[in-house]
Amino acid sequence: MGLEKPQFFKREEELPAGTAVIDAFESAVTELFFIRNPRLKKGMPEAAEPLADFLCSHRIQPVWIYYPWRNVAVRTVPEELYFELRTARNRNLIIQEEQKNYRNLTVGIAGLSVGSAVLSSLVASGGPKRIKIADPDHVEISNLNRIRASLLDAGLNKTTVAARNVWELDPFAELYISEKGVGKDTLEDFIGSDPRLGIFIDEMDALHLKFLAREICRAYKIPVLMATDNGDGVIVDVERFDQESGRPIFHGRIPEREISSMDDDQSIRMAVRIIDPAYLTERHQQSILNIGKGLSGVAQLGTAAAMAGVAVAYAARRIANKAELPSGRYIIGCEQVFIPGYNDARQKKQRMARTKEFAQAFGISLITDNQ
Repeated sequence: MGLEKPQFFKREEELPAGTAVIDAFESAVTELFFIRNPRLKKGMPEAAEPLADFLCSHRIQPVWIYYPWRNVAVRTVPEELYFELRTARNRNLIIQEEQKNYRNLTVGIAGLSVGSAVLSSLVASGGPKRIKIADPDHVEISNLNRIRASLLDAGLNKTTVAARNVWELDPFAELYISEKGVGKDTLEDFIGSDPRLGIFIDEMDALHLKFLAREICRAYKIPVLMATDNGDGVIVDVERFDQESGRPIFHGRIPEREISSMDDDQSIRMAVRIIDPAYLTERHQQSILNIGKGLSGVAQLGTAAAMAGVAVAYAARRIANKAELPSGRYIIGCEQVFIPGYNDARQKKQRMARTKEFAQAFGISLITDNQ
C-alpha cells in the first residue's frame, strides 16, 4: 500500500466518519486582513470596523484538508491564500519575484539524514513545491539526534516521515517519493525524468552513487549541492554543472578513473580525500579515526544538520533566482566564531600539525592549508 497523501474536500460533510476537525479558517481570514492592511494592528479601535466589513464581505471559500495518518482535518483557506499567509513574514527578506522563482524550482534530495534538515529548511522558507525524496532506511532511535522525526516514527521509512512532515506544513506540496532509495539503475530516472530536477541535493552515503549522480547531472547540466557534517559546522559543496559542462567531479579532488576500482575498505579514505583533511575540525578528525573502534559510525550533530539545512536552502534559493553562486567549497563553522583565539597563528599551527598526523593515517597529502 502506497503512502497516503492529504485529501482535499469542499464540505465538512464529505470528510470520513469520525474525523476530528481543527478550524483554522476564521483566524486565517482575520490574519489575511491585517497582512494586507499593515498600518492596522489587532486591538486598534480604528481596525474594528474595516475588519468587520472584510469578514462580512470576503468571498473566500474554505477547504478541508484531511490527514489520513492522523484522522484529522483542518478547515483553512485555499492554496494561494495559504501560501500568502505562510510566506508573509518572508517579505522584503525574500522579495515577491524571488519567492515565486524559489517556489517554482524542482529539487531532488537523496538521503534523509542531513537531507531531512535540508528538506525542512526548503519547505519552511516557502521553497520548491515539487520535491523528489529518496531513502531506503527506516527511522532508528540513534537517528533522533539529527533527523526531523520523533520516537513515534521509529520503524517507519524515512521518506514516509519526511513526507508527512512536509505535508503537515505545506499540504499543497507535490512530492515524488522513492522509499527504496536510489541505485545505479534508478538514479538517472530520479534526476532526469519528469519533473526534471533543477537542483540535485546529494546527502547519500555510497561514494559510487555520489560519483554516478554527478556524471548524470553533468550530462543533464543540473547543479549539485552537498552539505557534509563537520563537528559543530558544515562543509557545503557547490558544483555548477549547469554553467560548467566540463567541470571535474568533486572539484577534481579524485581522478574519475579511480572510482571504478574502489572497494569498501577504501571508501573512508577516499571520502577524506574528497573533503580534504585540512577542512575538518579536530574533533571530527578524531571521530573518523575512532570509527570501528570506539564509534560504530560517523559522528553527527543535530545542530550541524540544522546548519546544513539553512546553508543548502539558501544556496538553492540563489540558484533559483540566477544570483551569483560560483562552484566551490564553502566552510561554515561555530569554532572559528566562538572559540577565542581560534585564528591566531599559534592555534592554527597546532591544528595543522594534528591535521598532518590525521592525513598520514590515511596516506593522504594535504592540499589546502586553511587551519
